[in-house]
Amino acid sequence: QLCINFANEKLQKMFTQAVFESVLSEYQKEGIDVGDITYEDNKLLVELIDKPATGILSLLAEECFFPSGSDASWLQKIKSQHARHANFSEERLDRTAFTISHYPGKVTYQSAGFLEKNKDPLSQDLVVLMQFSDDDFVKTLFEEKQSTAMAGSVRRFKSAKFVGLIDGFRTSLNQLVKTLEGTKTHFIRCVKPNMDKKPDNFVFDVMQRQLYTSGVVQAVQATRKGFPDHLPFAELLSRFELVVPKSATNKKGADGVRALLSSAGVSDKEFRIGKTKVFLGVGVLDQLEQRRMEYIASKVLSMQMLVRAYNARKRLKLLRDEKARAAKAKAEAEAAARAAEEAARKEREAAEAAAAA
Repeated sequence: QLCINFANEKLQKMFTQAVFESVLSEYQKEGIDVGDITYEDNKLLVELIDKPATGILSLLAEECFFPSGSDASWLQKIKSQHARHANFSEERLDRTAFTISHYPGKVTYQSAGFLEKNKDPLSQDLVVLMQFSDDDFVKTLFEEKQSTAMAGSVRRFKSAKFVGLIDGFRTSLNQLVKTLEGTKTHFIRCVKPNMDKKPDNFVFDVMQRQLYTSGVVQAVQATRKGFPDHLPFAELLSRFELVVPKSATNKKGADGVRALLSSAGVSDKEFRIGKTKVFLGVGVLDQLEQRRMEYIASKVLSMQMLVRAYNARKRLKLLRDEKARAAKAKAEAEAAARAAEEAARKEREAAEAAAAA
């Protein structure tokens, strides 16, 4: 269990470095003062377990070399060595136990059986035998434990000294960390929604505990202490020049950014200007975005007003044209009716005159 927790501590240290130290390095690269920005890491805890000569695992490996070594003597050594360590404490009610404050919480370990478990590695003779296997794949599994020194054409091996389980574990863990450090690391935190493995069941306490113990909450808190939003000068000027008077956006670069933020009512304490980027404090970018959206919304309302007025005038013209066409058609119909009546009247008069004659 100590090995598992130690591996988690090493990975947590990588997470801390990736999240926080990368941010601080960017501040320093841009010439930003980061003296007031701090974060907590588990460096001291990793050294407590793995520091050469004095670490808990180092003392365990050392104790296994002594014929008279025992769990009790190893425990006494680590108590004497780390009595004042902030992450180490003794158990008053159990003299054979000790407690380590890991980043997720405190864990109590029983010292009984530590040496016996560490002295149960794979036989060194078997390791050497596997190194001479005819199967190339089997050879690769054991070549890391092979130490060669070429003297002419003679292959020589180191003496088969004792190698405990702890030594093999530390070697494998250091190789893993070295491999991960050589890559562009991305972290994905998986959160278990409940302890019953049921779908669509989100238990707040279970999820909150995992977010705290995995360091996610601490990461968010630490990044929010400084200036979490970083924008290049050109991007800030082009995006938010709408929210300030045009006279404040005549300048470019750092001077333009300073003039824009000053006109927007942002105090000097809420931003830092680097060499190529501006670093905005908590909430500053949200305020600028809100003002930008309000400005855009006001222009959208003006556009809507113009479009509605245009549509209303167009509709009114259509109604007037329709009314005019209706009036014209009515007038033409009335004129035609009058003409028909006049023609009929003349026909009657002509008929009457003909009858009288």
